[in-house]
Amino acid sequence: MSSRRFSSFGVLAPIVYAIAVILGGAMWPGYSHVSRFVSDLIGVGAPNAWLLDPLFGLYNLLVLGFGLGMYLVAPPAVNPRKRLWTASAAVLLVQGLFGTLTLFFPEDPIGKYMTMTGTMHIVMAGLSSITTIVCMLLFGLWFRGREATRRMALYSFISVGFVFVTGGLTGALGFAAHSPVAGLLERLTIGGFLQWLFVTALVLPGASEVNDNA
Repeated sequence: MSSRRFSSFGVLAPIVYAIAVILGGAMWPGYSHVSRFVSDLIGVGAPNAWLLDPLFGLYNLLVLGFGLGMYLVAPPAVNPRKRLWTASAAVLLVQGLFGTLTLFFPEDPIGKYMTMTGTMHIVMAGLSSITTIVCMLLFGLWFRGREATRRMALYSFISVGFVFVTGGLTGALGFAAHSPVAGLLERLTIGGFLQWLFVTALVLPGASEVNDNA
């Protein structure tokens, strides 16, 4: 089985996500991509959640499909580098699962009492963020193990650093300090992962052949 069959899932996922966010903002008069979080678009009482939930669901299914595909094409874990491939794909799969679960726990309206559902949304989103960073880091370590993919390793590590820094700023300034640029910070964090996912999916179609010789 070839990883080429699954790479399209990773390419399409960021595109679907971007469409959902842009469409949601355009359909909600007064919504600000700079100050408001993406989760607001599908939170409790959001006007177009009925349309956006399936789109975000499709995004997560594509991530799950890509992660599952990479896991299935992983070679036997006979050395540390091949085990890294398997671990990277498994963590990406878990990340997609946490992302999917957030859809079942919509965000509470701003300024309202936090419910158990809203709390679970924060928990699932936090776990998704952690697995995102771990996944990128593991793939970076895998890329570093072969001369032909060293540049992708550097690219992955830079992306990890970007996501880590902007994610920290989102938490500190966005959630804690209610910054007027909270939405922008969050989008920089999400965008850091999405661009990495898109590029990685383009690079990995031949990775199964590389694995066979790793």
